[in-house]
Amino acid sequence: MATRAGLVDALRNRNFLALWTGQLVSQIGDQFATIAVLILVNNLTDSTLPLAMLALSLTVPQVIFGLLGGVFVDRLDRKTVMIVSDVVRGLAILAALFIQRADQLYILYLAIFTMSTVGAFFYPARNAVIPNIVPEEMLLTANALIQSSQLLALIFGISAAGLAVGWLGTSFAFAFDAVTFGVSAMAILTMSIPPLANHPTQASVRVIWQQLTEGLRYIRDRAVLTHVLGITSIATLGFGATLILGLKYLDLELGVSAQGLSFLYLFLALGMVVGGVVLNRLSSRVQVNRMVGACIASLGLAIIVFALSPSYPLVLVAVVIIGVTIVAARATLATITQALVPDEKRGRVESAVNMVIGASTSAAMALSGVLGDFIGVQVAFVAAGVITLFSGVAATFVL
Repeated sequence: MATRAGLVDALRNRNFLALWTGQLVSQIGDQFATIAVLILVNNLTDSTLPLAMLALSLTVPQVIFGLLGGVFVDRLDRKTVMIVSDVVRGLAILAALFIQRADQLYILYLAIFTMSTVGAFFYPARNAVIPNIVPEEMLLTANALIQSSQLLALIFGISAAGLAVGWLGTSFAFAFDAVTFGVSAMAILTMSIPPLANHPTQASVRVIWQQLTEGLRYIRDRAVLTHVLGITSIATLGFGATLILGLKYLDLELGVSAQGLSFLYLFLALGMVVGGVVLNRLSSRVQVNRMVGACIASLGLAIIVFALSPSYPLVLVAVVIIGVTIVAARATLATITQALVPDEKRGRVESAVNMVIGASTSAAMALSGVLGDFIGVQVAFVAAGVITLFSGVAATFVL
């Protein structure tokens, strides 16, 4: 597995720097679009149904096209797949500029459905090329940086988006997101990515189906991969529960204001940055199974502390730990997957991982909301932490 490699060394890699920078910029643009979508829907209607439709438009393509995307990622040039995906998503979000009335919100649903569908091709391709552009000793660090960029974009993107949308309106935010997809596409265009070693046969429904089932069998026949998927789903369930129940708990039990929620996200981002640094320093000293197990168990403990916290400062401490552990766990699990899977099958395996993460996040949010109403927010929150804690202990023995 990976030995120690500095964060600076990883960012000195020209190809990885282009990928990471493009992703960071694009993800910041996504936060602008997210804020703009919520404001647009709120301005046009008082109903909560459009929010449910938005959630369906985002998650349904991940389930329907998640595995299929991986098949094409293993057949086509991955650089081309990523560039085309960015261009299509950039054009799709521009459709939101034409929405003026509530009865036109279907345009937004179609745009998000399109973007989520294309994302089912982009993200497996992105994750599959990382082992092709960085040496093995930098793989763990590169994955930690990719994970950290998502939360950095969330924090700084939302902060800037709130101001920009307030000053310049939702149309600016949608246009800005489209531009950031273009920046990502241009960054990927500068990358040198080795071509696939295999030469795919002519595509047909039968061939596509064979390659899809071949990828699933490959995962099924390798215990470590099935364990990685299972542990990833449980860790994602715990984090997803935190996103839903944590905010509700702060509101009901601690009376935290909107400004307090901003600090919460800031401390979460701080934890994710620290997680990347800690992972970089410990990667050569700690066995992988112990690293993953300790991170996920610590995530579970932090969720429990969050749920039982009598004060906001203690919540912030727990949130920092959540940030540290979620980055370290996801980066390590991603590195295990990339190291075990040959290049010609990596797209299909990565798509399965992405589908598991997307489905687990959606399931966690839905289940947390239901359980929070039936057994209480705090009890459901603690239960999520306990399940996550025991999955971390199990990870130590099965990886």
